[in-house]
Amino acid sequence: WVRRQINVRECCKFVKKKDHKDDPICKCGNKRSNHLPRTVEMTPDAKWDQPSCTTLVENCAFGKINFSGVDTTTQPQYMRIAVDNGRTETIKKLERLFTEFWKLNEPDLLISVTGGAKSFNVSHDICGSFQQGLLSAAKSTNAWLITGGQNCGVMKLVGDVIGRSIFTSKICTIGVGNWGKTWRREMLLNKNRILETDSEHPKSREPMVNYTLDAPAKGYAALDPNHTHHFLVDDGTAEKEGIEIDFRGELESLICNMFTKDAVSLPMVTIMIEGGMQSLDQAVSTLRKGKTLVVLKGSGRASDILCYGFEHSIEVERENEDGEMIQERVLTESCKQEMIKLIDKDFAKYRAQGIVEKMINAVMEISSYRKTVTVFSIYNPEPLDFYILSSLMQSSAGGATRMRQMRLAITWGHARVAREFIFARKEYKFSTEELNSLLLFSIIKQRTEFVKLLIDYGANVREFVTQAHLTRLYNELRTSTGGYRLLQEKRKKCRLRLCVDTTA
Repeated sequence: WVRRQINVRECCKFVKKKDHKDDPICKCGNKRSNHLPRTVEMTPDAKWDQPSCTTLVENCAFGKINFSGVDTTTQPQYMRIAVDNGRTETIKKLERLFTEFWKLNEPDLLISVTGGAKSFNVSHDICGSFQQGLLSAAKSTNAWLITGGQNCGVMKLVGDVIGRSIFTSKICTIGVGNWGKTWRREMLLNKNRILETDSEHPKSREPMVNYTLDAPAKGYAALDPNHTHHFLVDDGTAEKEGIEIDFRGELESLICNMFTKDAVSLPMVTIMIEGGMQSLDQAVSTLRKGKTLVVLKGSGRASDILCYGFEHSIEVERENEDGEMIQERVLTESCKQEMIKLIDKDFAKYRAQGIVEKMINAVMEISSYRKTVTVFSIYNPEPLDFYILSSLMQSSAGGATRMRQMRLAITWGHARVAREFIFARKEYKFSTEELNSLLLFSIIKQRTEFVKLLIDYGANVREFVTQAHLTRLYNELRTSTGGYRLLQEKRKKCRLRLCVDTTA
């Protein structure tokens, strides 16, 4: 199915760019030996462009990866995938991949992490705070994580904490990387497979490849061994940066829409730590889609530039081209000059590419989303996971209605967040049916603080205790809990008919 349904893109017209030993390099960036056998030889002065000089072919790189010499319990699934599959009409094919082939459990939250890669230089304290908060959020909410999937920078931070934790065997951690920039990608081709799994069921066999994790050459990045899945996006070239960004955004949207409940999509939050222009672009894309953003202040580079602009920008009213008065965020001249100094400190070599104007424009747009951007500092009194949840509660961004927000808060175990961001808002009242549903959910999750909170808010215990609710509790509470043992005693004493209900 993958071989025929998920295409890859290959260069089909070889135009020599330069000699390289006995294997000249094409203008696509790939060596001659890495081209298709039927590739057309062109003269060196011929024009090469991606749309006309590449073609879609059957997939030749998918299956499982065995990381040689690496102590890891996972053998990640991986797939090379043409950038064309990132279009809305074709990316839905991946929905079948997630549910039917990979059989992934449904998440309650999607966490997208963006930030620095090769130039990553963040303090030990901030890294530790980030990893601890991320792990707490992921394991509490059955979250899926998405990163760039590389064995460097913030992606390695995510992989390391997932790999070290004894609680994370089921945390889905997806890497979305650039095939052309993947170190030793030739090892991932199916022709190099070493074995096939599930020999008892030949029809379900998957190719597996050995992958050596060593220091990559300049301009390349190795795959992280602790991610559970890798998508490697390609456009038929080997030198372009950032070709995976749009695909990643479409994939995130697909996942959120896949797990829609009551017309409300899966909540999503993006965490930004350090980073460069690509991270700012991703933050803008996230906010334009109505999702939430948490920025780690003090982590350096683009994150600190963003935090400065967010905290120092002011709102002004101006007339637009249609003569309408609009509100926008701007910087005073002194603050603008200070921001330029911050940009020059880390990105001076990109000045000729217009990096200053691009960054300022991105920061100003991000700063206009006051309700969906949260700035986190390790010096804040609460941990990172508290701020992640708070960011989801402050508005309906991320696709969270009040009921879905409450279920998320209960799962997370943060009663204070629910009290401050949901119950404090008088414009929304929970019905009796909704309160009973939340009370049932709190008991199943063993969240006593929420049981007290809901009773204080108006939940009626007498109305809650019905045959249907007791049966549901009997079927869903773990046998080791006190609530289950109490139900067993009452069942025997009062002869309650609490039958095992497989549909509960």
